[in-house]
Amino acid sequence: YHEMSLTLSDQNPRDVSELFDELDSLTSKAFSSVKEDIDTYFVKYYGLKSKEELRPWNYQNRFFQEAPKIYDIDLDIYYKDKNLEKLTSDYFAGVGLPIEDMLKNSDLYEKPGKNQHAFCTDIDNAGDVRVLCNIKPNQYWMNTMLHEFGHAVYDKNIDTGLPFILRDPAHTFTTEAIAMLFGRFSSNPQWLKDMTGISEEEKMKIADYCFKTLRLEQLVFSRWAQVMYRFEKEMYKNPDQDLNALWWDLAEKYQLMKRPEGRNEPDWATKIHIATYPCYYHNYLLGELLASQLYYTIVGNVIKSEDYKFQSFAGKPEVGAWLKERIFMQGSRYYWNDMIEKATGEKLTAKYYAKQFV
Repeated sequence: YHEMSLTLSDQNPRDVSELFDELDSLTSKAFSSVKEDIDTYFVKYYGLKSKEELRPWNYQNRFFQEAPKIYDIDLDIYYKDKNLEKLTSDYFAGVGLPIEDMLKNSDLYEKPGKNQHAFCTDIDNAGDVRVLCNIKPNQYWMNTMLHEFGHAVYDKNIDTGLPFILRDPAHTFTTEAIAMLFGRFSSNPQWLKDMTGISEEEKMKIADYCFKTLRLEQLVFSRWAQVMYRFEKEMYKNPDQDLNALWWDLAEKYQLMKRPEGRNEPDWATKIHIATYPCYYHNYLLGELLASQLYYTIVGNVIKSEDYKFQSFAGKPEVGAWLKERIFMQGSRYYWNDMIEKATGEKLTAKYYAKQFV
């Protein structure tokens, strides 16, 4: 079933496994290092005697799928008096991807009875693209606005001259990659300087914290995604094995967590994606890999800079022009890895993700 699912979603199971193996080898040491920092923080936070006392429930969320907040930085203060809708509009206009028409048709603010989530939807595959959000002036919703309108500019700029069935992104994870590429900027010190007007001094003051926070988020998520991908792969390969033990074997190996003593319950079954979106979760991580690959390509080849740290793409319309030509307008004309190779010069690889976060 796992192989069938990937194959029917236009992915070669062997290629996906090789990417996950490559990423594992590139991130294991770096993750082990940040896990030490996390454990040291929580030993002090909980008043424990040693790291040996830490258990899975100490890591701030059920699956240790998100980075715990261990660094002393609050990015919300930079957004508390800002108009996020205008920031989003100004930013995308500056990179040559205007969104005013989509903003007019979108539903961006809270109201009674409204869906509390956020999403982008392409109504007709002919340019009518809309976003739902529930904006509040904080970093979370800035990330979400940049993320969802990343999806939106992809959908809007697919070539409407293509046959209707090809007017979709090359793959579900390629549109996630664009959303992630832009969403990451909400915690980027250069973006904060360019778009919110913080000083150069303030930018440098928070730069290290911003990078460490994003790095922690990415490394924690990448190791969690390893657990999800490998659990589903093994579950469908041999569903009669001890799945409870398999789950914790993988959590111990890839997330360096200790399983609870004496526990034998189907903890894996509480992760909703396993039941409702089977064999899909790996696409989130493939999106992160592609976001980094695109970032390095744009910085090096489009804006032609050697500074890969302090970039926001703000006010650089050549970025939007390149994305439209190489990614968006192509729709699903090409197999996703062929499209990536045509755009970046290489098939999808984990090495740029490692360059950025390891």
